[in-house]
Amino acid sequence: MKYRIFSFVLLLFIVCTAGTLTVKAGDQTATVNKTIKVNKTTKVYKLLKIKKKSMKNYKVVSSNPKVASVSTTGVVKGLKKGSSNIRLLSSESGAAYANIKVKVKNRYNKKQLRLMSAIIYSEAGGECFAGKKAVGIVIMNRVTSASFPNSVQGVVYQPYQFGPVRNGSLNRSLSLYDSGRLNKDCITAAKSTLNGDKTVQYANKKINMSGYLFFSGYVSGARLSIQHHQFK
Repeated sequence: MKYRIFSFVLLLFIVCTAGTLTVKAGDQTATVNKTIKVNKTTKVYKLLKIKKKSMKNYKVVSSNPKVASVSTTGVVKGLKKGSSNIRLLSSESGAAYANIKVKVKNRYNKKQLRLMSAIIYSEAGGECFAGKKAVGIVIMNRVTSASFPNSVQGVVYQPYQFGPVRNGSLNRSLSLYDSGRLNKDCITAAKSTLNGDKTVQYANKKINMSGYLFFSGYVSGARLSIQHHQFK
């Protein structure tokens, strides 16, 4: 009889706490696995199925803030490819309550990185880093615009858009990439823009380029100039 009563009480406790996590003495640390992409976010309270307002009772820390940052309200953001443990600690005792194993992945594949790096080199190989990155941002803005193809390959090879496609410069840049001789800054700029970065740092200013769709040596109505390129 005692065993049956104990079993009923235990079952009642499990049912009442299902789908929620609460700090209690003797509780085991909850562990959750989560994969997110660079520049994407996820919320701790949703992953752990706890109330948003209860986050004030915890301190949230990241074991690798260069890979995944976390705000005081529990918003986790992927910053670069890698892994990080997000720990939820009791504000009062400091005891570990939950551990979220976050894996951050890039938003691009090898084929996309190869093509973006090469077109940036062909268009802006002699420009400063901001100029290289700005070209990549324009291409990615086109990918997400309803007025252009919805892939990097589609945008780059769209007829009559990019001179290096027509004059053979892009093919030469692709060969440089394949041989490991392409300018490293172009590859870095490609990685950044493929991962969704829309800002450039130029002339001591941080510029948001999320609305730019065109660039050339001269663009009518240009809103931004970076060295030898104008952007609109």
